[in-house]
Amino acid sequence: MERKMITPRPGYEKTVENLGFGFHQEYWLENAYYIFSAEEIAEIEKASRECYQMYCDAVETCLYDDKKLDRLHIPPLLRNSIRQSWEDDDLSLYGRFDFAFVNGIPKLLEFNADTPTSLIEAAVIQWQWKQDLFPQADQFNYLHEALVQSWKDIHQVYKCENYVFASISDCLEDNATLAYIISTAVEAGLSVSETDIRNVEHFGNALYLQENIPIDCMFKLYPWETMFEEDPEGCMTPMCWIEPLWKSLMSNKAMLSVLYEMFPDSPYILPAYSEPGHLKSYCKKPIFSREGANIELIRNGLILESTGGEYGKEGHVYQELVDIPSFQCRYPVLGSWIIGGAPCGMGIRETASRITHNMSNFVPHIIL
Repeated sequence: MERKMITPRPGYEKTVENLGFGFHQEYWLENAYYIFSAEEIAEIEKASRECYQMYCDAVETCLYDDKKLDRLHIPPLLRNSIRQSWEDDDLSLYGRFDFAFVNGIPKLLEFNADTPTSLIEAAVIQWQWKQDLFPQADQFNYLHEALVQSWKDIHQVYKCENYVFASISDCLEDNATLAYIISTAVEAGLSVSETDIRNVEHFGNALYLQENIPIDCMFKLYPWETMFEEDPEGCMTPMCWIEPLWKSLMSNKAMLSVLYEMFPDSPYILPAYSEPGHLKSYCKKPIFSREGANIELIRNGLILESTGGEYGKEGHVYQELVDIPSFQCRYPVLGSWIIGGAPCGMGIRETASRITHNMSNFVPHIIL
């Protein structure tokens, strides 16, 4: 793995905007890229595949253990519905592992299993960049094809007449991500509609659009834990949810401590605990949080870095501190994507701090 400086393409801003990437300012800078060997990419794929299987095993274990569900802060009202979703094998579209790459081994930091973003830049923008500048090189990136195929697989099972796509409409990044995901569903031949999730109404045992149209299937770029607080009964509506209800366990950072209990010998799993006092150097993170908020990095009792925010009321997980290698004073985190249960691409975010947050930069990569 190497980081190289490069001259940005002339007029690249207009190029990426034409591809639907409207929030690139100060995020996609195009002045650097990373190089990986084929062997390194193979190890990232292997780690992603094994971590996803470990997460599935952990969900199976937690679902029928109320003490573990208590640790995950899963509301008792919703537990049977989540179990039913798992037993029905409700289909998942996507998720993103965040890895630190240490001495050639991916170390799992967390799994963005429910509402991951940085998708359009990983699937489309960095691929176009590669095609323009390194057409003979490869890239760990068949995200677009995998998304289209996954939608076809989902439709083959559910056969819904209309797929509703919902997010908070005044969030630019969510809008761009949702628009791209909708485009892959349209390419797969699905009939789609889009709405602000605040316009979805719950009556009786069903959800409706404002026009009193019942919803059979909804893709939501909106976190399960927030929905559990706002309308728990609506979450139990018998319909096709994407992501499915069982993903609410995978997206919970308290699962990191469950994974370590179950798989302490995995080279990809860092020691993690639900209570403090087990580690001298650790990352303290809320079990529910977004964009690097409310993180503390502790080394031998001293705070290295921390971020503010509004998360943490449900509790924290304490994960062994990993020293992310620095490249030209930047700390990269590898985002390895799972589509339809299989690894299929990677995006890299980097920052001058050790904590990846919403001001980090996205940096493309190639394989040599």
